[in-house]
Amino acid sequence: MGIAGKSHRLVYLAALGLAACLALRFAAQEDPRRRSDLTPIDLPGGSRVEFKAFFSKSLNRQQQYSIFLPPGYGRSKKSYPVVYFLHGLNNNHTSWTVDRYGSLQEKIERMILSKKIPEIIMVHPDGDNSFYTNSADGSLRFEDFIVADMIEHVEKEYRARSGRQNRAIAGTSMGGYGALKIAFKHPQLYSAVAAHSPIVLSDGLLNVAEEVSGTRFYQFFRAMLGRIFGDPIDKKHWEENDLLVLARRGNLKGLRIFFDYGTADRYISSIRLDEGCRALHRALERAGVRHIFKEREGEPHGWALVNSSIEESLPFLCQDFRN
Repeated sequence: MGIAGKSHRLVYLAALGLAACLALRFAAQEDPRRRSDLTPIDLPGGSRVEFKAFFSKSLNRQQQYSIFLPPGYGRSKKSYPVVYFLHGLNNNHTSWTVDRYGSLQEKIERMILSKKIPEIIMVHPDGDNSFYTNSADGSLRFEDFIVADMIEHVEKEYRARSGRQNRAIAGTSMGGYGALKIAFKHPQLYSAVAAHSPIVLSDGLLNVAEEVSGTRFYQFFRAMLGRIFGDPIDKKHWEENDLLVLARRGNLKGLRIFFDYGTADRYISSIRLDEGCRALHRALERAGVRHIFKEREGEPHGWALVNSSIEESLPFLCQDFRN
């Protein structure tokens, strides 16, 4: 093994140690980023959130998800359009419901009852820390889990409408990247995509300044990418999932695109999240792809940004839906 290979190996092991420490820390106490009580949530207006699992052929295992069923679901035999929403790093399919992140299920129900959006089903899959990407070695196929297994399961088990005009995808942070990447690669499946605080995976993230590359967070982050894209990075696999490359190459003119980030985002200093978002904006502009891009002054990262922006992004996602 060469010097570069040994260096990557050491970084990988250091990141695994950090991850193990974090796991032990949260094993002794309830993780506030995840819901421990998986009892269904019945909301005042008649909506319901359920926590489920099904066997994923792509992952060859049971995989969990949560599902928001609108107020009319239990009172009618109607079918409904679906929004798939992808969580961020170290979160899971329950995170969107916890008090720490604003209990978004209540806000979504209020938007439905006030007619700001039509009645929808919303699905939150558990994506681990996968970046919703198939691993280079083929051992984990999280992109296939989202675009094949999840859609098939939801449309079989629930009164979910089929067809791209009845589907949209969104996400935050890692899930923001996942939503954009999946929509860019599979525009035939979704009518619209929205991403809050997306981590834009591009070559810029592999060539950070020395003062950034030496931080514990970047080492952990880089090792996580290694598990997905190979260590050393498989350049072909990376390019196939690079948002800037996909923006330039993809046939995206029929896909409605929305993304934003906050200028107080904590990942600006470590992985230059702001530069990545602006680079994606420029790439889409150069490709002549219409989109909405917003820099939100003073807003933070992740679910906090979702909470303050969802009253704009969710109607955008639902624009083509019909009840």
